[in-house]
Amino acid sequence: MGSPLIELRQLALKFSGSTIFENLNWTFEEPCWTALMGPSGSGKTSLIHMIAGLEKPTSGEVLVLGRSLASLNDRELSVHRQTVVGMAFQSFHLQSDRTALENMLLPLYFSDGDFSAGRQRAEQLCAALDLSAHLKSPVRQLSGGQRQRLALARALMNRPRILLADEPIGNLDAENAGRVLQLLRSERERGMNLLVVTHDDFLLHGVDQVLHLENGVLA
Repeated sequence: MGSPLIELRQLALKFSGSTIFENLNWTFEEPCWTALMGPSGSGKTSLIHMIAGLEKPTSGEVLVLGRSLASLNDRELSVHRQTVVGMAFQSFHLQSDRTALENMLLPLYFSDGDFSAGRQRAEQLCAALDLSAHLKSPVRQLSGGQRQRLALARALMNRPRILLADEPIGNLDAENAGRVLQLLRSERERGMNLLVVTHDDFLLHGVDQVLHLENGVLA
């Protein structure tokens, strides 16, 4: 039997003298399709940032595929984010002066990827999200909803083992939200795991488990 996908061990987060959560323990087994819900300020975004290795807990540890992220150096954490997890940020983190395609291909510069295959992958993802007409457009010309879909597509470029998504359909209409859900389901078929922060019941149709983080308790 392999290692659990993600383990949270006695995790604590304190900020400006306030305790957001502490003694948080949870094990995510594979396949994992989980929605994380809870009120604003409960620590949901920080939790997925910890799993991505972007934020450190105040105490406790996060293990992904059996490896404690606290034991990884900066280079190893970068590899973790390039090969194990994909991150779709709520704030997008796109480069506005580059085209949509250039933003899509950026992960390949850090992973020695095949750019010919990468371009094909980018075109397929953008087609699934109705972005094909905007591949050569600078990001600054895209609408908020288009940027949101582009950020999700970029997070999927390297076929991550785990997708961490923060409100991936928060600004989308029903048609485009449906496209996102359909794409996520197709990625699930090839073995991708998902941990998604959401307030949207629409996404709950695609997950197997819903966790609530509130008052420092995950249940």
